[in-house]
Amino acid sequence: MYSPGDLIIFKVGDQKFYGEIVGIAESGKIEVSRLKKTAKQEGRIWHFVDDDKWSAIDSNLVTKHVAIPEGSTRDILVKAWKEIGFIPGGDGMTFCRAEDEENTTLPLYQGEESSDDEDTTGLTPSNKAGMHGYASDDGFIVPDDEGEEFDFADPDDLSDDEAAEFVRETHRAVREFDNWQPKDKQEEAIKKYIERMDHTATIQTDNQRFAAGKETIRTSKPPLKKRRKE
Repeated sequence: MYSPGDLIIFKVGDQKFYGEIVGIAESGKIEVSRLKKTAKQEGRIWHFVDDDKWSAIDSNLVTKHVAIPEGSTRDILVKAWKEIGFIPGGDGMTFCRAEDEENTTLPLYQGEESSDDEDTTGLTPSNKAGMHGYASDDGFIVPDDEGEEFDFADPDDLSDDEAAEFVRETHRAVREFDNWQPKDKQEEAIKKYIERMDHTATIQTDNQRFAAGKETIRTSKPPLKKRRKE
């Protein structure tokens, strides 16, 4: 019935709590990371409690349960949080009450939105199929079938030593990311966010390169050594 990632409201005595399920103990108790109110923005910002302050509760304390299917989109997650009265920030760790949304500044979401009723204010319809029906007034929107396909920067092709070393360091950091083991809820949320971004980027890159007749590449596996010239 309950699964990690689901959202719940539970009540202990006269106090109501809100949180995300992080596990189910062998005893059957629900392990939940609660939201706590902070002093930020006049008390409108809420954060998850520290990992060592997670709660283990009996299911009979739950007053509302919102199931979140595995692989849910950002749009589904936002709607789920709204069901328990919160608006999630783009970082997955910062929240505000739904009634405080207009007066609160939350971190922006940097990924690809999945909502079907996306706001298209300020966009003018285009007849070009590659523009998906919309064109930007300032001309900055580029159709999917135009522009160069992504490829990794080769530090050995750069004449600027500082720039070349920056590329090498960046490639090493990207590769080492897979070995990173988050130590708390905040780091775990950051890693999941980056992995979602990488998944989206990989799909977009694969589609572009396939259309151009090029082999696919892993955006999370940049080369550490100079590639042989063919």
